[in-house]
Amino acid sequence: MVNGSGAEESEMNMKEYGTQNTPSLFLGCNGWVESEKGIVLIVSLLLLLVATIIGVTALSTSTTSVMITGNQRLRELNFSTADAGVSISIPIIEGTVSDKYAGDPDITISPDFVKEIFGELRMSGDTALASPDIQFDLGTKVSIDVDYLYSGFPAGAAMEFASSYEGLGKGAGRGGVAIYYSINSLSEAAVSSQTEVSAVYRYITR
Repeated sequence: MVNGSGAEESEMNMKEYGTQNTPSLFLGCNGWVESEKGIVLIVSLLLLLVATIIGVTALSTSTTSVMITGNQRLRELNFSTADAGVSISIPIIEGTVSDKYAGDPDITISPDFVKEIFGELRMSGDTALASPDIQFDLGTKVSIDVDYLYSGFPAGAAMEFASSYEGLGKGAGRGGVAIYYSINSLSEAAVSSQTEVSAVYRYITR
């Protein structure tokens, strides 16, 4: 009886020892015995991967937004300076035709500009980029091409009662001839960005 009790006690100790040191096992659906160890690590790695993907996507979206904002700013800057080029060229044309333009040290005018203004030199094939007539720099380079189109009497110019502040209705001796010019203003800013504004200007001789 004593020996039997000792054998049973040894067997129970072995079972307890085996239970304490044996990993938790469970029977999977495929019939294989699988371990639960490592599941937490795998889930953590998957969550880390998802967080990394979200972070990279957010960074890419932010970079794209910054680029779009920069391009929008360049477009507005170029457009405003190109539009200013059209406005600046008008008094230069008027002063050149009336021989009253005194010049400006900040504005460069081509030697053939006067001939183009009076239609003596037709340069309809030139461009603001390749051969500008007027150039200036306001932190942004602006190049302007002015071309003589045609001239003629406006409708009603021969009618005396149609005389107005433009000088119409008095005949060619008192002015009233309309001269049409095309104005192409090109603005060049950073990263080779360009914007061109075109207009047609009518000048009435006095």
